[in-house]
Amino acid sequence: MKFGASTWLWTSPFTGDQIALLENIAALGFDFVELPVEEPSHIPVATLKPVLAHLGLEVVICAAVTAGRDMSAESSAARQQAFDYFESCLALAEGLGASCVVGPLYAPVGKARLGTESLRRAQWERSVASLSQLAQTAGNCGVKLGLEPLNRFETDMINNVADAQRFLQQVASPYLGISLDSFHMNIEETDFRRAVVSAGEQLIHLQVSDSHRGVPGDGNSDWAGLRDGLRAIGYRGKIGIESFSPDASSLAEAVCIWRRFAESQDDFARDGLAFLRRWWAGA
Repeated sequence: MKFGASTWLWTSPFTGDQIALLENIAALGFDFVELPVEEPSHIPVATLKPVLAHLGLEVVICAAVTAGRDMSAESSAARQQAFDYFESCLALAEGLGASCVVGPLYAPVGKARLGTESLRRAQWERSVASLSQLAQTAGNCGVKLGLEPLNRFETDMINNVADAQRFLQQVASPYLGISLDSFHMNIEETDFRRAVVSAGEQLIHLQVSDSHRGVPGDGNSDWAGLRDGLRAIGYRGKIGIESFSPDASSLAEAVCIWRRFAESQDDFARDGLAFLRRWWAGA
């Protein structure tokens, strides 16, 4: 199994001059890095590709789906703006040799409302149409898209595996799969093993932290159930630690990180990786 870490664990935004952070992630023993794309121009392929190759780090691209990147928006101009952003993410993924682009691609984080049935249906249909088009672009790039369910406080559209599968069925593209995050699963799924088994071959990526978004192994997540589900489906994707640094104040406020979960972010990463290796090797 290949384990990685998101640069969000240390900083926001990630930029091409933060080579030392990539060196640190490799030195900590990770196999890959998740690169969040807060601004596509911040990530220069020509600069980063040889560095990543030298460090032996594979890449997963994580979309930063903010309010101006809404594939479900009523305005066609707004949807086009979102499409252009995701197209840039795919170009970065192709250029860096990333296995996938993951995130809540269907609607921005924080778009959570108690809308009418007709409003919700229209929002859903616009997002399906937009992702159907984006999946064609992904196919041309040879990069898969991973649809990430978020908890109810962050989206009203896709909260669990069942929601994601209904969306995937309507898009019907081999280039659109599911990316799960154990933090959101801990809120929305009743059974980790069952959720993973249900996702099956559609699961292309997994992000983890513990139930409190802290160091893996320090909370009350069902790690045994998660591992059993992954083994049952013969999971061959990657597992990345995603949490956030309170030092990155704007992002920390957005995701409600009010305290530290370890003495340092390096300790968070180091202890989390050690736990994941023991966990995956366990009976």
